[in-house]
Amino acid sequence: MTRAWRAKRAGLAATLATWALAVAWGCASAPERPAPTGPETTVFTAKRIRTMDLARPLATAVAVREGRIVAVGEAGRLADELGRDANVRVDDRFAGHVLVPGLVENHLHPMMAALLLPMEFITPYDWSLPGREVKGVRGRAAYIARLREIEAAHPVTAPLFAWGYHAQFHGSLTRADLNEISAQRPIIAWHRSFHEVIVNDAALAWMGISEEDVAGNPQVDYANGHFFENGLYVAVQALTPTLLSPDWIGRGLTLTKRSVHQGGITTIADMAFGLFDLESELAAMMAVLGADDTPFRTLLVPNARSISQALGAEPAFGAIEALPAHNTERVRFVRQVKLFADGAFFSQLMQMSEGYLDGHHGEWLMTPEELLAAARPYWKAGYQLHVHVNGDLGVASALDTLETLQGETPRDDHRFTLHHFGYSTEEQTARIARLGVGVSANPYYIYTLGDAYSREGLGPERASHMVRLGSLARAGVPISLHSDFTMAPAEPLLLAWVAANRETSEGNVLAPEERLSAEHALRAVTIDAARAIRMEDEIGSIEVGKRADFTVLGRDPIEAPVESLANTPIWGTVFEGRVFPLE
Repeated sequence: MTRAWRAKRAGLAATLATWALAVAWGCASAPERPAPTGPETTVFTAKRIRTMDLARPLATAVAVREGRIVAVGEAGRLADELGRDANVRVDDRFAGHVLVPGLVENHLHPMMAALLLPMEFITPYDWSLPGREVKGVRGRAAYIARLREIEAAHPVTAPLFAWGYHAQFHGSLTRADLNEISAQRPIIAWHRSFHEVIVNDAALAWMGISEEDVAGNPQVDYANGHFFENGLYVAVQALTPTLLSPDWIGRGLTLTKRSVHQGGITTIADMAFGLFDLESELAAMMAVLGADDTPFRTLLVPNARSISQALGAEPAFGAIEALPAHNTERVRFVRQVKLFADGAFFSQLMQMSEGYLDGHHGEWLMTPEELLAAARPYWKAGYQLHVHVNGDLGVASALDTLETLQGETPRDDHRFTLHHFGYSTEEQTARIARLGVGVSANPYYIYTLGDAYSREGLGPERASHMVRLGSLARAGVPISLHSDFTMAPAEPLLLAWVAANRETSEGNVLAPEERLSAEHALRAVTIDAARAIRMEDEIGSIEVGKRADFTVLGRDPIEAPVESLANTPIWGTVFEGRVFPLE
């Protein structure tokens, strides 16, 4: 090596050393990488992510940009895979938690809940509600004693509303019983089913309802102060000035909002909008559920029956057609309607082909002829139809309606859905599958009513086969689960637990062959619940392009024993990329 080369090399080394020192002190003149630009991408990491996406069921990281999912993968690699120049922030707060898709509640009544939640609760089972815990009450003497206790503590000038009465748990209750508690104060005992009320003399006077006003109405027993099924609407019309007042509804909807979030839910469907009054319901929904701090979206499915009763069939169709003009980001109408077949399951007023053990009969909310006539214009206009059914005759009426409509105006992918599905026969399962019908079931019937209905009304065989789900699953019928809140708590994981265990409140297991697997039950409150309301392209699974809705859990609901599914801790939710911890 020549002396000149050695000198040249030494100079080069000195230059490199000087440059390195300058870089270390931030003084280098080397070109800098441009700062990341564009919308921020947040990568949420988790102990595990159950995506409900069959192509990629598990992950440990999900990337979110502008409220949507842009990538799903593994923690430690996903940020790099997004690109070194991307505006990426890693959020590890869920590193010890499990993420599942935001839970979907596809049959809930915000306005019904808003009416009931400000009331006193006297129910057979415990309730955990925002700001209060309610202990269950059983037996006639205990119910009457609790109602007396509440009445004595109630402001003297105010009417008393008490929700939760149920004859199978509380014995008989009449207008005379309520008169004995108070002859001056209006007392309204609202049935656990919501479909009935029992009132005293003071309440009848306050409501302005005389015996002549309801003469001939087969669903009003005036002598006993009992208004049920369609007769309930006579009472409701008189009570709306109180129950639909801004103060009552505002408080009730705020409690409903908290209850929904407490259940880990990020999407609800109001499966009977217009149950009471279109304008006041819409204004209240937009004011409370449409607020920016609401951590879930609300889909409004119009109650075609109630709106038709108020406006007439043709004006109701026009009014329903116009409702999407009111849509906002959080509250919006969909091209779907709700119709009704038979009566309430909680009241044993569903239509049963073999009747009841005591000889009483069920009731129709809409006779088969009325259901078909009401459904026809919406079917022809391309609406998806949801039908309330509870007994096997109600199921038959709904399926007959669909078969007739398909014969008149055939439709593909109609998504005709049966809701509640209290009792059906094994033979009806095959017919449901053949007609391409979906089922949104309330499995809570099994837990609360299975034992009582085995002893009274249905008998052991029929009661054990309430809410057949395993049969539907084996037949390939799409299944989702709902609470019909307040018919059940707004807790999808509790509903999944009932569907996967079929255990009653007394610890009995009814028809174990009708259980769902834990994974199928979880799908029934995520992706399959989304499918029932035509939202599966937007929500229900953690996939690229969908809304960034997640429920944050304390443990894996699939890995844990199925018996503990209902007790899975909920940390909070992520709604369209925004984090909402539970209060």
